[in-house]
This record gives sequence, C-alpha cells and structure tokens, in this order.
Amino acid sequence: MKSNIMTGICVFVILCLLAALLIVLAAGRTREKKLLRRLQEMLEDASAGTFLEGKLEDTKISELESAMWRFLNDSRLSSVQQAEQKQRIQSLISDISHQTVTPIANIKIYAELLKEQQEKWKAGDCSVKEDIAEEIDAVIDQVDKLDFLIGSLVKLSRLENGILELEPHNCCIREVLTAIRRQFTKKAQQKGVTLIIEDSVEEAVFDLKWTTEAVGNIVDNALKYTPEGGKVWLRVILYSLFLRLDVTDTGIGIPEQEQASVFTRFYRSRTVSGQPGVGIGLYFAREVIRREKGYIKLASEPEKGSTFSIFLYRG
Repeated sequence: MKSNIMTGICVFVILCLLAALLIVLAAGRTREKKLLRRLQEMLEDASAGTFLEGKLEDTKISELESAMWRFLNDSRLSSVQQAEQKQRIQSLISDISHQTVTPIANIKIYAELLKEQQEKWKAGDCSVKEDIAEEIDAVIDQVDKLDFLIGSLVKLSRLENGILELEPHNCCIREVLTAIRRQFTKKAQQKGVTLIIEDSVEEAVFDLKWTTEAVGNIVDNALKYTPEGGKVWLRVILYSLFLRLDVTDTGIGIPEQEQASVFTRFYRSRTVSGQPGVGIGLYFAREVIRREKGYIKLASEPEKGSTFSIFLYRG
C-alpha cells in the first residue's frame, strides 16, 4: 500500500515536471515566434521606408530585438541625412546655374562687341579705340562679379555640408570690432557715411575669423543701403547668457513684409535691385552665428533705418 502511494507521488511529480517543461517550451516557442514576427515587421517597415524612431520605446524588448532596432534606426537616420545632403547639393547646383546666367551672358555680349570693334580697327577706323576700352572694362567688371559669386557659393557649400568647420572659443569682441574698423573705415569715408564703432573688451564664445566675416557682411549691407550723410554704428550690450552686438544704420530700412525673407539665400528686395550683390551675405551671417549657438534679430522701419542685433553665446 505504502509502495503504491510512493509510486503515485512519483508519477504525479513527473507529470508536473513534464507539464511545466511543456509550458516553458510553449512559452519559449511563443516568445520566439513573437520576436521573429516583430523583427520581420521591423525589416518590412525599413524596406518600405516607414520605420520610425520611438516605435518600440514603451515596450520591453529582447537584446536581439533591441540591437535590430538600433541598427535599423541608425540606417534610417543615415538615409535621411544622405537625402538631405543630396537635396542641398541639388539646390546649390540649381542656384549656381541660375545666378551665373547673367554675368556669363554679359561677358559673351561684350566679347562679341569687342570682336566687332576689332574688325573696324583692322579696317582703319580709329574712332573705336575709346569704345574698346569701355567694353574691356565692362568685361573685367562682369568677370569680377562672377568670381565673387562663385567664391561665395563655394564658401556657402562648404559651410552647409560641414566641410568648413567653425572653431568657437572664448574671444574678446574687441578683435572683431578692430577688424571691422580696419576693413570698412575707408569705404565709409568714400561714401560720405559716418562709421561709429564703440569699443568693448567683453568676451563671448565664437570663431574669430568667421564671426568677423559674418559681422562684416552685415556692416557692408548697412553701408551699401545708407545714403551719403548717414550713420552706421556698432555697439555692444552684455547679457547674462549672450553678448549682443548691434549694427545700426540710418539707411533706407526694410519693409515689414520683407523682414522675414532677408536671411533667405539669394533673396534680394525689388527696391534694391540697382545695388550690387547676390543675396548671400545675410544668409551666411545667420548660418555662422547659428552654428555658434547664437542668433540674429532684425528691427527695421522704412526710411528710418535698421538694427541687426547679433547675439553671441557667452558659454
């Protein structure tokens, strides 16, 4: 009797163990199927271009599933970055094509005129000498414009694609102000505009070379659009997180409806179409300052002037 009871207990224990084993195997099989199904869904989403970051962030996933998620997410980000870079390159090529049409066409016209004048010269017409000199000057002027445009586009491309690397570090703003004074004093005098630069020894975090160029672009615009007898002045205001450099002019001002567009690449107002320029300077300035964790604000009123406030991060 006792032996039968022990046998029954053993059989019961064995059956329980077998049941537990079957449950474990079934659970493992279910989990395996679930994992494979989820991995398959990830791959299908990635192939269809619909794999989204954060899709699994609220779910406990296995190490394999997590590794697959990271791989696919990194691949997605890489594809997005490549697509964005391709779009920037296509946009730049389109801009180059559009912006170089006019100077190239002008050079061709002047070259043809020079050829005609040369034929007249050979025929003994000495009256064309002065015309030839004027046309040569016109060709040189167009070549200079083309050279400036291509140089600006190359610099812009290097900045946008990360080839041109900024190296922000703690610098004294006086170095920027000194460079601006040296670069623009003569130009201001020639135009009859008073250039006032208030000295400052305050510091901020910026790349000296490219920040000087960015500020120079804004000062150049201020001088360009300020009539004779006007003023352009620079002054520094210190805040807890930023150093603010104001470039103020008494120029023609910018209409309110155009103020949001002036930092757009190649944007030029119809009211200044007679002035030289290609519409890159302000865009370049904003990009440089933005990459240094700063920003630019504009306040302007037509016929009264403009103030471009450059905020440089102090660190």
